[in-house]
Amino acid sequence: MIYELMALPDLSRIGSILMMLVFISVLIIAHEMGHFLVARRCGVKVERFGFGLPFGPTLWAKKIGDVEYCIHACLFGGYVSFPDDDPENPLPKDSPERFENKSIAARFAVMVAGVTVNAILGWVLMFFVFMAWGYPTGEAEKKVLIGNVLGETSPAAKAGIHKGDEISSVAGNKIQGKDFMVMMTQVKDLLKKNSSHTIPMVVLRAGKPVELTVTPSDKGTVGIQLGAVAKYAPVKDPLDGATHTSNFLGDVIQKQFVALGKLFTGQTNLQELAGPIRIVDEGSKMIDQNGVQTGLMLTAIISVILAVMNLLPIPALDGGHIFFLLIEAVKGSPVKQEFRERVTQYGFLGLLALICFILLNDINNTFINPINK
Repeated sequence: MIYELMALPDLSRIGSILMMLVFISVLIIAHEMGHFLVARRCGVKVERFGFGLPFGPTLWAKKIGDVEYCIHACLFGGYVSFPDDDPENPLPKDSPERFENKSIAARFAVMVAGVTVNAILGWVLMFFVFMAWGYPTGEAEKKVLIGNVLGETSPAAKAGIHKGDEISSVAGNKIQGKDFMVMMTQVKDLLKKNSSHTIPMVVLRAGKPVELTVTPSDKGTVGIQLGAVAKYAPVKDPLDGATHTSNFLGDVIQKQFVALGKLFTGQTNLQELAGPIRIVDEGSKMIDQNGVQTGLMLTAIISVILAVMNLLPIPALDGGHIFFLLIEAVKGSPVKQEFRERVTQYGFLGLLALICFILLNDINNTFINPINK
């Protein structure tokens, strides 16, 4: 007897999966590079530049000049290590190369550099997409596509439905309406109305009609994800592109704060939180279905969200360090080191717990029990 515990990733998407991995990796490296370059510019000694978190094995390490560069197996972030991070570091406590001995302005510049790079990178990526492909109008073309077929034994797979097919009719009813949402609802209603019955379905494949028969489950599902083709409008000139980019990302930031508010007030289901696995998985699907520009847009959005999240006054994040610097600037003296270290340690443990929760969430929602199934 065979039990199906985990759906393996679609190997046909390996190219787009690798592409999204590269995109996300660039965001992490760019963030840490911001800290690194500004720290060096301010005369702070950098001991180590790490890609990934320093847990588990180190995949690669090489010392170039006076900086050790590392790649860790736990690819969930990155870090820049200063002598201040190691109590046993031989650099004298009063050395001007130590981060803690720099002015408030210099330390603030180092801390804010990562989020600044993420914000700029996100804006530049989005501007590039809008200039090259146009900006999304917020509407979709009047067609319902098969975004994905879920499972080799699903009714859709048995019927011969393919990813990318356009649904033309269901049970003899032509799919038509004023917009995509109306047409998608029509497809779902017709499938539910004919649950457990074998019905005809016509799809357009490479522009040609293909007649199929499908048997929806008793819940009216056939194992498909419905997709849409977004409408894009060309920008007039770089100024127009910059305006649309700023407006679009401004809307993203506003929605992010709304989402954070719902999260902190318990209005968001924690099971819906997405981490790197789901981001890469969903991003690769977007690239396959609608082109590389959608993957770049997602990367730009994530870059801006990373900037916003890292500015939150949470210990262990950039925002936590910046918060302590602001307190120091107001009161005229630094917050006691023991207190800062204790709070940062607790914050880091909390952050690590959140990472583990999101990772398990991703594994469940992507492989074991796909949330879109």
